[in-house]
Amino acid sequence: MPDEIPKIDPDLDGDEATRNIRRENIEFEQLEAEAAFKRMAHREVGQRFYIRWVAVVTGVVVTIGMAFVLWHSVHNIFIGPVTFVGPALSVAMIVTPIFSITSITVALFVGAFRKFEEKDLESIGNGIVGAANYVRSG
Repeated sequence: MPDEIPKIDPDLDGDEATRNIRRENIEFEQLEAEAAFKRMAHREVGQRFYIRWVAVVTGVVVTIGMAFVLWHSVHNIFIGPVTFVGPALSVAMIVTPIFSITSITVALFVGAFRKFEEKDLESIGNGIVGAANYVRSG
């Protein structure tokens, strides 16, 4: 039975030059990984900034578009003191674009600046049910 145990770590055997080369290679790989991580972090920040600007521009475009729809529908339905539709439709024609502007803008800004979570879907559903119940009772 041999009393000699084989050495597992290659740094225990060998000369100083091979150990230094291995250390330099490991340090170089670590520096490359850190540089890649830093590039990816900068890229992520740039993407977030870009997505936020897209959300803001989309929110502004939707707001302007729905404001135009509101203006157009009001001018086509209400001409002076004469109203060409019933009171429920006239109220709906005004409230719907306002509700659309608000909901789309809030959804875009929450998604862009805070990120959506699972509890957001539940709170939106509860808000819709509460608003529907309020409209039915009122």
